[in-house]
Amino acid sequence: MKNRIVMAVAALGLAMTLAGCKSECRVSCEKKQECVSSGLDVAKCTETCEQKVKKDKDFSAQAQECSQCVKGRTCSETMKQCLDDCITVVGF
Repeated sequence: MKNRIVMAVAALGLAMTLAGCKSECRVSCEKKQECVSSGLDVAKCTETCEQKVKKDKDFSAQAQECSQCVKGRTCSETMKQCLDDCITVVGF
């Protein structure tokens, strides 16, 4: 019985981890593709951004601010309200 509980908790934790974890960089790059550059390679944009995040704490904070700003906004809202937060992260 104890093993079943442990396995269930582990499976639940893994499922939660894999289900909805988009990086701040991926969210920002997807929004740039949607609003600015339809031909943008989101995977490459994300990889470049994530490399910078790993090396620079300030950039990491900027990426998080950009991601939080663009979530749930239309392209028009993003361009008006998130330009300052995102210009250095993904180049809006």
